[in-house]
Amino acid sequence: MNLEITKEQKDLRKEVINMARHNLNNDEYLEKYSSEMFDKIAEFGLLGITIGEEYGGLNESYLTAAIVFEALGYACKNNGLIFVVNNHIWVSQNLIYLYGSKELKDKYLLEMVEGKKIGAIAITEAESGTDALSMRTVAKYEGDYYVLNGSKMFISNGPIADVFVVYAVTEDGPKKKYTAFIVEKSFEGFKAGPDIEKMGLGACPTCEIIFNNCKVPKENVLGSYNKAGLIMTQALEWERCYEFVPHIGVMQRIMEQCIEHANTRKQFGKNIGEYQSISHRIAEMKTAIEMSRLMMYKIACIKDAKKSAYLETSIFKLFVSENYIKTCRDAMQIFGGYGYSKEYDFERELRDALACSIYSGTNEMQKNTIYSIASMSVF
Repeated sequence: MNLEITKEQKDLRKEVINMARHNLNNDEYLEKYSSEMFDKIAEFGLLGITIGEEYGGLNESYLTAAIVFEALGYACKNNGLIFVVNNHIWVSQNLIYLYGSKELKDKYLLEMVEGKKIGAIAITEAESGTDALSMRTVAKYEGDYYVLNGSKMFISNGPIADVFVVYAVTEDGPKKKYTAFIVEKSFEGFKAGPDIEKMGLGACPTCEIIFNNCKVPKENVLGSYNKAGLIMTQALEWERCYEFVPHIGVMQRIMEQCIEHANTRKQFGKNIGEYQSISHRIAEMKTAIEMSRLMMYKIACIKDAKKSAYLETSIFKLFVSENYIKTCRDAMQIFGGYGYSKEYDFERELRDALACSIYSGTNEMQKNTIYSIASMSVF
């Protein structure tokens, strides 16, 4: 595993930081979606970072993508907008690129890379959150279509998305079988509900979507019929890595703010950074950032080698999310009353951060996964 960043990767990281600082930090849209800012990201080319040039992408490695998205989290304060972009890329567009037929790729990828169509994934249901395989949405083959009935809950990008990767039960019984479908919002029988008001990540619209005899063309099966298990597992791997990579950048940004404050804020005649209760919090932030970054590089290298990183992404998701929340809380404590005020923005950062211990599978579920794999392995 080569951890040396090339000059080209450093240059691209710098360009992303400049683009984000100049185009993505409009305070008016920190808690509501901006299509103009999404378009800016598309114009820059980020949406197609790992997609082949034949579909308008940059054909970069997953390691380069990790470096770039850490930089995006560092320079863009709009965590909800980044969440929109990640959902679009990693669990919608990327799945079509990796598992779609040539017909599906030709039909959707170019417009998704250009940002003309927004993607989303639909797994969660009202009665099956982390227990995704107990889903009740069903699909039955009728003529040239699959007919979907059921609903999905808490679908990020739902109100603004055009293309959904939807999972449904296609064979009932003791051992259910599942199939993934590409569903467009324009399909007959599809309905998206209103935006669900949340505690944080306001710039990422979220809703329930409903399928009422929704007719999906038979050629819109993603992968193979009755074999969505692999695609779902892979989707979770991508989600648990790349949706958490920007959080490392956010932690870096917050740590730098804390260092500046610790070196300028005086109490009892000296900078507060001279008190170990402050400096140790910052030291813990730095340790978490470095450990997260190392894990990020490892997973990116595994994905570039086209191998599974199921255990590694669960560990990464758990470690990054808990330290992201801790970093926000520690920053609030270091800034004292100012940290609790809306003016300094740490309260919004904390509200946004808290969600990451829930989405992509709760942290409790990650610990179950880690334990189950660890208990079967020998050093």
